[in-house]
Amino acid sequence: MPRVDIHAHILPGLDDGPITIEESLAMARTAARDGTDVVVATPHYRDMELEHQPGRIVRELADTLNAALQSDAARMNARTVRIFTGMTNRIDTALPDLVDSENVITLNRTRFLLVEAPYNRLPTYVEDVVGRLLTQRLVPVLAHPERNVEFQRNPKRLQRLVEQGVIVQIATGSLTGQYGAGAKRAAEQFITRGMGHVVASEMHASTSPRSPILSEAFDIVAELIDEREAYDLFEANPEMILEGHSPQQELAPRPRIRRNWIRIPSVQISNPISDRARRRWGRRFRRVRRRTSRGRAL
Repeated sequence: MPRVDIHAHILPGLDDGPITIEESLAMARTAARDGTDVVVATPHYRDMELEHQPGRIVRELADTLNAALQSDAARMNARTVRIFTGMTNRIDTALPDLVDSENVITLNRTRFLLVEAPYNRLPTYVEDVVGRLLTQRLVPVLAHPERNVEFQRNPKRLQRLVEQGVIVQIATGSLTGQYGAGAKRAAEQFITRGMGHVVASEMHASTSPRSPILSEAFDIVAELIDEREAYDLFEANPEMILEGHSPQQELAPRPRIRRNWIRIPSVQISNPISDRARRRWGRRFRRVRRRTSRGRAL
């Protein structure tokens, strides 16, 4: 099952993502080479509002990008990604009143709405806004809460939101340490405690720091929890969301597998294998193992 990226700033000229269609194509090519099949374009609603951009332009640009990707893939005889639509919405008191307008777009036109909180102060009305959205039969998908200082200090506040039915999306950059030690520590904690349901790139460009690459974060998550559960966060759960179904929420802490029970004496190697190479070979091994398992199942 290919990966699904539900948080991406890939449409040109709408927010702080790419400016040109060529930049969008470069991002999509990078995502496809990394193993992603579906990318959900989620421009910032606030940026579009300031520029007086109507909501329909998101779908128009997504259609244009999909057509360009199909032509590009046929010309280069390469795989490509499919672009779905959504929007990143700030959590504020006006959000529940905006959801009925055509300018607020849910993830793939389902009942799941991508929302984000500020990175520092967490407003007191967050729980109230979430409750109002839930009464409107919408499911908030909370983007990168691990980057918020208050969620880092008080994970129980996030846990209460999850218990209400909120879906939590972790950023790849948090897991790889691009947003600092606090965000990385919180992301790992949320995942091992069962409070992380989806991992997404939040891509803004084809290169770091906010690139389309999911593989590095996948390897990190696979080390944190069982590899099968890692596939849920990158494949099964986001696919379920785009189909309109809630992924299974499990708040019980996942058992962490200890991988250092055999102590191996340290050996000095003149040409050590880099972490990136080790992860690349690990991915190849897992792909071979999955193919072998499918062959046995057949």
